[in-house]
Amino acid sequence: MEWTAERDWPRLASGLAGRLRRDCGAEWDGFIHHPFVRGLADGSLPEAEFRRFLIQDYLYLIQYARAYALAIYKADRLEDMRSASAIVSGLLDTELALHVSYCTGWGLCIEDLQSQPESLELLAYTRFILDRGQAGDLLDLMVTLAPCLIGYGEIGVRLVADPHTRRDGNPYWPWIALYGGEKFIGLVDAGIDTLEALSLRYGADARYPMLLSEFRTAVKLEAAFWHAGRSGAL
Repeated sequence: MEWTAERDWPRLASGLAGRLRRDCGAEWDGFIHHPFVRGLADGSLPEAEFRRFLIQDYLYLIQYARAYALAIYKADRLEDMRSASAIVSGLLDTELALHVSYCTGWGLCIEDLQSQPESLELLAYTRFILDRGQAGDLLDLMVTLAPCLIGYGEIGVRLVADPHTRRDGNPYWPWIALYGGEKFIGLVDAGIDTLEALSLRYGADARYPMLLSEFRTAVKLEAAFWHAGRSGAL
């Protein structure tokens, strides 16, 4: 039986997150079923391409931390400031180190990660997030950040549940298992909780067309990011 969010992960299909995901159907499918993702699933993705992705993903995490630092400034409640601060701390003090450690298994050292320039895809995506966060409010910022968190969770869970996903001898299985695991699913659920709370406080229904436009653009940029730095050297 094919995996569906409505049956297998109802939180992903309800509320503002579910509405945005459904209304970006074509763009969302292009993101989560991208050829890069299919290459991860069957192990056919060229390893050099994955290493380039890992480098750009490291650089993305730095900008991701900046976005949550902006969320501290944009928040109008102390609890929201503390939540965003905890995420910034986790990214800077833990997540980046874990990413560097994972990259060593792919033959990449910290110098490799820090010496490469940001790709055009990374520049377009992260600066869009920061621009919407600066021009709008906390809900605008969280909506543009949502495709990353929700999308990676859905991709991971889908691939883990798919019997056609190659496990034995697939160098990308640990990456798949990470994003399809209980810990990351918990992070996605927490992110959905935050988005739902903000949607009520910031009047998401009245602003939905603009929020949908922001979300759709972020989804398109996420899909483009699969091939970030494709013409790079490593």
